[in-house]
Amino acid sequence: MNYLNNKSFSRGIRNNNPGNLVITTIAWEGKIPVTQNKDGHFEQFIEMKYGVRAMMRDIINDIKKGKNTITTFIHEYAPKFENNTGNYIDVVSRLSGIKANEVIDLTEANIIGLCKAMITMENGSVNARYVTEADYKNAIAILGIDLKKK
Repeated sequence: MNYLNNKSFSRGIRNNNPGNLVITTIAWEGKIPVTQNKDGHFEQFIEMKYGVRAMMRDIINDIKKGKNTITTFIHEYAPKFENNTGNYIDVVSRLSGIKANEVIDLTEANIIGLCKAMITMENGSVNARYVTEADYKNAIAILGIDLKKK
């Protein structure tokens, strides 16, 4: 199902951008051009798998740049001027099963686990269920980055 612009869902779901990535000049695969974006602040994607893919690439890029723990990359991803960053870190750590200061191994399971936890934080548990296992698997399939299977 496509939730694009359907106001019945949380902003991240209705933008097919469950990670709530803000609009940038990055030419994300599946991105709706800014001139056609109806949100005005957050990216919109043509399908959920593209929004999940962008989120995964963003997380992986941060990890590769040395922000390789939940604590270090969440401080940038969910800064305290917008979020309760400490709570965000605690919840993502608990839901993903990765300790807050543990160096993150780039495996499919870890990236999917982090995304699921962060999508729950961004959209609430009720709306997070609209991102399906197929969305995560399809995002991995089009990611363009090889991850360990673990």
